Amino acid sequence: MKFLTPLLLLAVSLFLVSCGPQVTTAQPTDADLSKYKTFAYLPNADIEMTDANMDQEAINSRIIETVNTQMQQEGYRLNRDNPDLLVLISVKKDQETATDTDPVYATYPYGTYGVNTVSPYYNNYYYNDFYNYGGVVGYDTDTYNYTEGTLIISLVDRNSKNTVWKGMTSEAIYSGSTTEEIIGLVDDIFDEYPINNRAK
Repeated sequence: MKFLTPLLLLAVSLFLVSCGPQVTTAQPTDADLSKYKTFAYLPNADIEMTDANMDQEAINSRIIETVNTQMQQEGYRLNRDNPDLLVLISVKKDQETATDTDPVYATYPYGTYGVNTVSPYYNNYYYNDFYNYGGVVGYDTDTYNYTEGTLIISLVDRNSKNTVWKGMTSEAIYSGSTTEEIIGLVDDIFDEYPINNRAK
C-alpha cells in the first residue's frame, strides 16, 4: 500500500497536466528573434470576443497588459516611434484553416467620418504610425487549424511585414470562466517563447 500513494499522486499530476490549457507556437520564417530589441502594438480591432457576458474592455486591457509584461520580461523595450517588432493580437470568430501564404490582416478601428480611433486598452502601447502601415501585415507560411475563439499573438517584423513568431491557444479564449484563466492562456503562450532572452 505504501507504493500506491506515490503512484496515485503521479497519475493525478499527469492527468492534471494533460488537462491544462494547450498552446501551439510557430516560426513561419527563419528570422533570428534575438536580434529584435523593441516593440509596439498594431491596434487591431479584431480582439473582441463573442461572449456577451464578459467585461470585454477589462479583459482586453488585461490581455494587453499581460502581453506587454511578457514582452518586457523577454528583454524587449517598448518603442512606439521605431519598433523592431509589431505585436498583433486577434481572436478568430469562426473555425477555419489558414494555409501556406495566407495574408495576416490587421483591422483598424474607425470612428466618425473615417477618423482613426484606438481602443483605450492600446493607448500607451500602439505604434504611432500604424495608420500608414496597411491592413495586410504579412503572410503565414504554415498551416494552422483555428477554432472559434482562438487567441492569436503574432510578432511581425515591422520592415519586412513577415510574421516571425506566433502563439495560439488550442481552446477558446472565452472558455475560461474568469479573467485570471484567460490571462493564464496568455502566459501559457509566452511560456513557449523559443529564446531565453528574459530580462535579469
